[in-house]
Amino acid sequence: MEMKKRRSLAAILAVVANFALILAGCSNSSNKSSNNQSNKASMQNETQNKSAKQLLTSNDNLWYMNGSINYKSKSGIDAYKFNSKNHTVTIYSVNKMYKTYSEAKQANDLDKQGTLKYTFKNDSANKPVIYMKGKLSDIPMHQTISVKNAVRGKNHQSHLTVTGYKVVRNLDDDPAPQVWVTPKE
Repeated sequence: MEMKKRRSLAAILAVVANFALILAGCSNSSNKSSNNQSNKASMQNETQNKSAKQLLTSNDNLWYMNGSINYKSKSGIDAYKFNSKNHTVTIYSVNKMYKTYSEAKQANDLDKQGTLKYTFKNDSANKPVIYMKGKLSDIPMHQTISVKNAVRGKNHQSHLTVTGYKVVRNLDDDPAPQVWVTPKE
C-alpha cells in the first residue's frame, strides 16, 4: 500500500512540476512577444509620429539634398535650414554632411547661397509640395520640391545614419529626382 501512495504522490508531483514548467514557458513567451512588439513600435516610431511636413520645418538641423545618399559631388552638397517662424529656408553649400548645424558652423563649412521664402502648394502632411522663391547668389530663382517616399541609409563619407525622403526637385522648370535627408537623432 505504501508503494502505491508513493507512486501516486510522485505522479501528482510530476504533473504539478510539468504544469509549472508550462506556465513558466508561457510567461516567458508572452514577455518576448511583448518585447518584440515594443521594439517594432519603436522602430516604426522613429519620426515620433510627425508628418513629413512637420519634420522638414520643425527640425533645427540641416536637410541635405543630393542625387543619392552617397552621391559624390565636386561642387558640394546643398544643405537647407528651415526657419518655420518666418517661413524662410536658407540654402548653404557644404563639402560633407554633418551631424548638427553647429558642427557645420564650427567647421566653417557653410557657404551661404541665399534665403528663400517657402509655402506649401498642397495640404498633404506626408507628401507635401514645397514652393520656394527668392534669390540664390543674387540670381532670382524658384523651385518646387515634391516629397515622395521615405528613405534612410548611411552616408559613408561622414559615417552618419540619415533619414529623409525621395523627392523631385523642379528647379527653374527642370525636374530631377533627389534625396533629401538629415542625420538621424
